[in-house]
Amino acid sequence: MILAWVSLALAQEHVAPAPPPVPVAAAPVPPGPPREVRALPGDDLAALVATLPAGSRVVLAAGEHPGPLAIDRALTLEGEPGAEVVGDGVGSVLIVAADDVTVRRLGVRHGGADSIRGDAGVVVTGDRALLEDLVVEDTYLGIDLRQVRDGAVRRCVVRGWGDRSMGLRGDGIRLWESTGIRIEGNVLDHVRDMVAWYSSGNVFSRNRVTHSRYGTHFMFADDNVVEDGVYLDDTVGIFVMYSQRLSIARNVVRGARGPAGFGIGLKEVGHVRVIGNRLLEDTVGLYLDGSPQAGELIVEGNLLAYDQIGVRLNGALPGARFSGNTFHENRVQVEDAQRGEGRGPTFVGNQWSSYVGYDLDRDGVGDYPYEVRARSGGLVQRRPVAAFFDGTLAAGILELVGRAFPMFRPPPLLVDPEPRVHR
Repeated sequence: MILAWVSLALAQEHVAPAPPPVPVAAAPVPPGPPREVRALPGDDLAALVATLPAGSRVVLAAGEHPGPLAIDRALTLEGEPGAEVVGDGVGSVLIVAADDVTVRRLGVRHGGADSIRGDAGVVVTGDRALLEDLVVEDTYLGIDLRQVRDGAVRRCVVRGWGDRSMGLRGDGIRLWESTGIRIEGNVLDHVRDMVAWYSSGNVFSRNRVTHSRYGTHFMFADDNVVEDGVYLDDTVGIFVMYSQRLSIARNVVRGARGPAGFGIGLKEVGHVRVIGNRLLEDTVGLYLDGSPQAGELIVEGNLLAYDQIGVRLNGALPGARFSGNTFHENRVQVEDAQRGEGRGPTFVGNQWSSYVGYDLDRDGVGDYPYEVRARSGGLVQRRPVAAFFDGTLAAGILELVGRAFPMFRPPPLLVDPEPRVHR
């Protein structure tokens, strides 16, 4: 059931269309030195912007300023406390269509709900855009960067339509064919995804995503970093597909539940490092599907605790190496979804709460290997309905028989020759 659900979701993602162009009627930019102006609620912002030379600064007084507004020249737009740009419920609210634009300290709300047109709170098509301290709500998409180079989105809040199903929500932050973007310190709640499509060389740092579908999602997106994020009660924390050379470090993913509740998922990726993350109370802590496609997949120093399944392997390939991780009280520490035998990844020097060995020489390494064998767990993999008996006397007897009579012992799912022992 899990794999069927995931396959359907991936097929839908694979055919996502490119966002349509955003029409902007650019006015001539007058010459002269930059100016600073203050706009009051009710002023015609579009007419005001059309009078400004490049490099000017527009300050919005507290209150509601009617949108939509298109910025077609380099300038700074910022608000006094309580200032908002409010759309008319059709199309996007704020469009940044020029290079070198800064927008900060504003509320942006009441955009359209057309998913084909890609209505958004803020649409950016200009390079080197800086968005800071925005609050975006009541829009289909939150912040949408389309073919942008060298920009930043910092400390913004995006609130999605929590009263609608996941399929009817838009992405909180979306990158499309964008590079050199820093997504830092943002808070997203009840959105669909924070996603990077065909976008390389970006950094996602210190973001918090709650009650959403994908906390951070990469599709055909190479050379990206996602670090120090917090993902709570999302369907999936971090998912990487068809991408190379990513670093996933020091993130916390908790409560990724449901049939595809993955803390971190990797599908057909290569040269990826998963370092120092905490994957807690998820359906599956770490999911590997056909990975690594190239190079190494380093999984090191992570905590996987209280998950239904710590690591789920689905066609995991040689080149994946698990070391220095802590597997603590997961119902199933490692599960192989295809063969029941972990023939791909290497496990060395991990700590296992289910290890029953000892460390007589007190060097911090168990005196005999840690093994996971598919006894009752293997039966559950082949016949999921058998999970009903998990924890019962019947399952316990099956485990005991497997331990007591070596001739009934199935091959190991994994062997960690140097399990760490907590002292």
